[in-house]
Amino acid sequence: MRGEVGRYTVAAGLIVAVIALTHAGPAVGAGAGILLYNRLNRNSTFENDTRRRIFDFVKTMPGSCIADIAGSAGVSHSTASYHLDKLLAFNLLTSTVDGNKVRFFINGGAFSEEERRTLAVLDNAETRRVLAEILKHPWCYRAELTSILGVSSPTVNWHLERLQDASLVQENRSGRNRFLFCDKNRLGTLLAALLKKLGDTGYDRRPLEDLAVLAQNAP
Repeated sequence: MRGEVGRYTVAAGLIVAVIALTHAGPAVGAGAGILLYNRLNRNSTFENDTRRRIFDFVKTMPGSCIADIAGSAGVSHSTASYHLDKLLAFNLLTSTVDGNKVRFFINGGAFSEEERRTLAVLDNAETRRVLAEILKHPWCYRAELTSILGVSSPTVNWHLERLQDASLVQENRSGRNRFLFCDKNRLGTLLAALLKKLGDTGYDRRPLEDLAVLAQNAP
């Protein structure tokens, strides 16, 4: 009961402040009024228990997609999408497109856009496997990579496209051949930053740690 009274008291105070500021002049009143209105809406954002669970899950598991978030909250895809849209609208979350998926992160600069894209791409075990083989065999070509991995060319090409879009793998042409390589120093620096930031979350860091070791020892 005391918590309810506290919330309503804060809300009432903010509304009174908005009204008062509107009398301070059009420019001051409008600008300050918008800020206080947004704050009021932010304060009411987490009165919904489902929305709070979704926010807490994204905080614990950065880079989660809607399917994972819906499953954790025990709600439908459409319900999760509705609450995610609300959290995005109030700038509490940010998102990164990953192919046909959208990955969600806590807003506030915890992860840079480069880090978000890297985390999204390397969430896929097969994509990590492709990157690992390129680190082990620098300057290999696509057909060679296909043979090493024992998978089809279209499969390798799909994973390579994702890695190249995230600037984790480059391809150089020499004559008719195109050679693949990864800047191991850049990757190592990027993974080190990610691993540090993921330390306070529930994210499984082991696959990224394995890649970091591989990058450090790559030829």
